[in-house]
Amino acid sequence: MDDEDHEQLTEYGREFRTIPASVHDVHANLSIGNLGFEEYAAWARADPEGIYRSF
Repeated sequence: MDDEDHEQLTEYGREFRTIPASVHDVHANLSIGNLGFEEYAAWARADPEGIYRSF
């Protein structure tokens, strides 16, 4: 992993916000390993307000 990858993962990979209706989606997919935390953090980062809003 180079410095750029490390910076991106540590800047956006530690936490993300979601709406209440999406909490179950996040919990279920993380529990069964269907999706990773990094994917949710990336989707939240792509939102103008920094919030994961479900599929």
